[in-house]
Amino acid sequence: MKAMQKTLNWEAVRAPININKKKLANRSAIIRSDSGELLGLRSNQYRLFTNKDFKELVNRVVLKTGYNLVGYQEFRKGKRVIAYLKLSDACLPNGASPLKICGNETADYMLIGNSHDGSSALFISFTNVLLRCENQFTTPLRLLNMRHLANISFDDYLLDKVIRNYHNERDQLYGMMVQWTEISLTKSSVDRLIIDLVPAKHASSDCPEVDRKRRGLRSSINREITELGFNYWGLFNGVTHYTTGRTASSLFGNPYSEGNKLNKKAMNFIKNEIDSL
Repeated sequence: MKAMQKTLNWEAVRAPININKKKLANRSAIIRSDSGELLGLRSNQYRLFTNKDFKELVNRVVLKTGYNLVGYQEFRKGKRVIAYLKLSDACLPNGASPLKICGNETADYMLIGNSHDGSSALFISFTNVLLRCENQFTTPLRLLNMRHLANISFDDYLLDKVIRNYHNERDQLYGMMVQWTEISLTKSSVDRLIIDLVPAKHASSDCPEVDRKRRGLRSSINREITELGFNYWGLFNGVTHYTTGRTASSLFGNPYSEGNKLNKKAMNFIKNEIDSL
């Protein structure tokens, strides 16, 4: 995991856009206060949720949950920022799933993210790391979808609701994966998933790159189902083993990474497969 920043020591600020020495009336630039680097061009209806606002929100969540703020990471040179809060058994709500899934100990994180270029709303994600192998996946949760079109504020009631719903969705995700351990795979399901995740680039020609990726994915799947069983839990871990190895140099927990896109695609594939049984 790349080292986290302890804080965000810069701000996102507005700057005028001048064309032929004339200021645009309805648009402005969003830039970094430290370097002046452009983060985005937005209409004047766009409402900044500044890094100061963001850090205040994160600190309120820390105070309410007791979770440890590991730090912050910047993506795309600050266009998106994410705070990482590490869950602990001692601070979990009563009845919440412990930091263990299908018999394997985990490190779980609550991710709180914001964008300064309009590419995403303010969001919360869940990242899980299996300690036995460091396989990881990140799942955006449908808890927070606040676009930057009005001033964003959180009263205690709303913040408590978001935290409560986060734990409910985490519990549902854990429960679903426990069910995956109970459903046996077929070889054809493995083959279909590999083709679905690594499709051929050309219908009628061989592609060494595609063949190499498919072999790598199959090797990861075989490794995990040997340890976890010939079931959908083993299959999913085969995918996360493959994507974790391929994106080791990426920033940890990036819900928009190519690896997490493959993980999400695999999760949807497995859900559809099970629904069709």
